[in-house]
Amino acid sequence: GFASNSVPVLEFSSNPILFIAMFWFVLLWKAVHFYWVHRFLHWKPYYDKVHSVHHRNINTGPWSGLSMHPLETLPYFSGVLIHFIIPSHPVHFLFHVYALALNPALSHSGFDALIIKGRRVLELGEFFHQLHHRYYTCNYGTPEMPWDKWCRTFHNGTQADTQRSRERL
Repeated sequence: GFASNSVPVLEFSSNPILFIAMFWFVLLWKAVHFYWVHRFLHWKPYYDKVHSVHHRNINTGPWSGLSMHPLETLPYFSGVLIHFIIPSHPVHFLFHVYALALNPALSHSGFDALIIKGRRVLELGEFFHQLHHRYYTCNYGTPEMPWDKWCRTFHNGTQADTQRSRERL
């Protein structure tokens, strides 16, 4: 990989701005990749045999984020293969892997935010992902990317969206 120069490497010294921007690209790519992989995981034959293991966690907690069938880990972590194509640095790769490994604990924590005196002080989880586990035909993506809105799979927690979600079944 990086050590043998068999993949394109981006050094900080060669382009510091691009090097720093690459962290944002990794997050953007992670969100795009996750949405489409997650939609694939909900393809009925795959869902029934593989992804349904993860969805047994209806009342999610931090450990349910990566509680999945072994065959689900392959597509989930496959986004890191982008580093074999796009010039990056080992620190970008590690950042990507850490984000994939640690983010599910937050998104499945069962909490949306730390609220002190009625004010959201710290974003902790993703309420709309909780809705995904409850209805499973909505909110396949992450809040930073509007794929669910673009693809009409967004659920905001209202009764009207619940009805639309049930109609998709």
